[in-house]
Amino acid sequence: MNTKISQLLRTAGLLPAACLAVVTTRAADSKADTVKIEGDNVIKVSAQATDFSGHRAASQASTQVFRNLSGGIEELAVGHELDQTTTLQIDGRALPGAEDYLAQFRLTRFEVGSLETGYKRFRTFYDGVGGFFPLNNAWLPIHPRALYVDRGRFFTTATIALPKQPVFTLRYTNETRSGRKDSTIWGDTDFTGVPIYSLSSLNPVSANRKIIPAYLELSERHENWEASVRHGFGSTRVFFSIGGGRIKNLNTRSIDRYPGELRPFPAIPSNPPALIPPQLANNENQGSDQQGVKQDRLTSMARVEAPVGDGLKVFAEASHFSTEAETSGSRLIYAKLQTPVDVKNEIGLFTPGGRPPYSYLGTGTTESTVVTGIVGLEARTGKHLRLQLAFKGEDYSSRGKSNANYLSTMVVQATGVTTPVPLTGQNESTIDEKVWVPEAEFRYTGFKDCTLYGTWDYRNSPGDEYLRYGSITTSPGGPVVLAAPVISTDKVKERHHNATLGANWNLSRAATLRAEVFTKDHENRFTGTAANLGDYYHLDFDIRGARLTAELRPAPGLSCKTRYVHQRGKAAIASAGYLDGDSNDSKRHSIGETIDWNPGKTIYVQLNVNVVFDQTSTAYPRAGGSANDVLRNSDNNYWNGSLVTGFAMDQSTDATVTATWYKADNFNREITASDPLGAGGRDYALYAGLKRRFSPKVLGHAKLGYVDSRNDTTGGNTNFRGPVGYLAIEYGL
Repeated sequence: MNTKISQLLRTAGLLPAACLAVVTTRAADSKADTVKIEGDNVIKVSAQATDFSGHRAASQASTQVFRNLSGGIEELAVGHELDQTTTLQIDGRALPGAEDYLAQFRLTRFEVGSLETGYKRFRTFYDGVGGFFPLNNAWLPIHPRALYVDRGRFFTTATIALPKQPVFTLRYTNETRSGRKDSTIWGDTDFTGVPIYSLSSLNPVSANRKIIPAYLELSERHENWEASVRHGFGSTRVFFSIGGGRIKNLNTRSIDRYPGELRPFPAIPSNPPALIPPQLANNENQGSDQQGVKQDRLTSMARVEAPVGDGLKVFAEASHFSTEAETSGSRLIYAKLQTPVDVKNEIGLFTPGGRPPYSYLGTGTTESTVVTGIVGLEARTGKHLRLQLAFKGEDYSSRGKSNANYLSTMVVQATGVTTPVPLTGQNESTIDEKVWVPEAEFRYTGFKDCTLYGTWDYRNSPGDEYLRYGSITTSPGGPVVLAAPVISTDKVKERHHNATLGANWNLSRAATLRAEVFTKDHENRFTGTAANLGDYYHLDFDIRGARLTAELRPAPGLSCKTRYVHQRGKAAIASAGYLDGDSNDSKRHSIGETIDWNPGKTIYVQLNVNVVFDQTSTAYPRAGGSANDVLRNSDNNYWNGSLVTGFAMDQSTDATVTATWYKADNFNREITASDPLGAGGRDYALYAGLKRRFSPKVLGHAKLGYVDSRNDTTGGNTNFRGPVGYLAIEYGL
């Protein structure tokens, strides 16, 4: 029963917006699942339809279905015995509406080996909702076109496993990602702030943060290969592998700053107002920011495990990882300036006091090497104690160089006259770190009906960082020059301490209790040396918490599982010239309850409820009061749940009814200096399903549901609702 419930929940999701996915998963067996198909070979053909009203992109992102009407081969599974020792397994899927495809083949020969190859592709939709600023009721979507990313993966694995011989394995994967998605890097607009007129800068400045969404164009390919061999010499196990890979990425972020906010010249009136309309505030900038990398890497690893006595085993591992990469970057910015003669000029700005949308073109190279060694032992003391100790050492080094060609244009605001200024800067950096990590783990079963366990590790990572980069300077009305290089040198020391202690206690056949406490204590120190002498930056955080789980089975067919997680964290920042002190204090309480009930052989019920209380307190208002309103404290409290019931109407018919819900009410509409914090929304879904066996080889599936999604964080602009339907025929081959 639990298997079926789990699949239903994975399919429906805890958020009702994902309820459509319930129509695409084959139900598993349960006490109430009396309708099955004969045999393991099956083909399942399905069709689904939606009729959502409201924001189309948001519904696509939630349901991951692009078309209102779609269908295809949902599942194909065929196994065949070629002879007494050889089998062939074929699996496939083709769902055009969801852009979900799979073709997989596996050939296995007993005591010889196997060959598996296939291709998988699926699409992820993004809503493109952008941002909502309640101060002036401004909603900025990202792009009018659909946002989605196609992910593909070709894979093949060959294994030779002859009796009493080394096992050889060769793997190859080729993964791609392409398309358009949301970007967390945002631009500027005065439509989401109160512009303040200023005579001292090219553009008026605002006391409030200006935000506008962006999107990314992705083009990525990752190739990986690995050859390995493993063998046993008596009780000794040996493993060796060598591998490598190539990464080729070229991603482009759109830039659209101050859209529709052109300001004519001359722009400075003799008697300037205190405030000016947003549409006259700034000059629109458009362009692209492109980042590319071509990386080759090579890895090797060897491991040996051997017993050295009664109850004692030692192991050792060594690995080498190296990369060489070519990097590229470019930014092309076009600022539209309307001059007195209505001439639009394409410019980049280094002007003091103004925002610098300068263009650049850069290339560089990086090299990095990681050498790792691990030694450890595993001991069993008596019948009840197992202890594992290990020590890891790591030597990491990285070297990088780059050249950047900048293009700026000086602008005379009153006339619009422009003068191009090209500059070239050189940058380089090095990082060297030595990492030492002792680890320990134990498990004790000496107490009646109780097991104790614990883990501990301590990471000590001292190192040095060096950075040298060109600096651009200007003076009011003066030239743009490349100043003396800026040199940054730091001693780095990181100390990370993690520990866990837990117990599993079987109180009786009807009750089980699990308890665990954990701690994470991390310290990060950056201390300036040489040119940076006297500078420092410290970031520390401490997280402590506990997890409790209780399982009760008070009656046959009834079980209850209660989960509670508490976590509290503190972070502190200290830096030269800035406020020192605690930066945030976070508290999280999570409570979950699952009830499984089988009142009879033909019916089951499952209820899931999760409630989360999550609070983050920052340095506000200590750090400047309302002037640093951007910090603010935030809550992220929410609750969700699901109710699933299924019953057998007769020996040939099963029925299910599912309800899911989600609610959050933490949206802070009052923040004016940043994107409003928190989340607010309500999602509900209700759907019913029917499964009918028409013959031992034929099953029919039908589902009908309704979804209602409301989002306060977008001002309701991305709400959607409507029905969803599904039909499928499953045929046993």
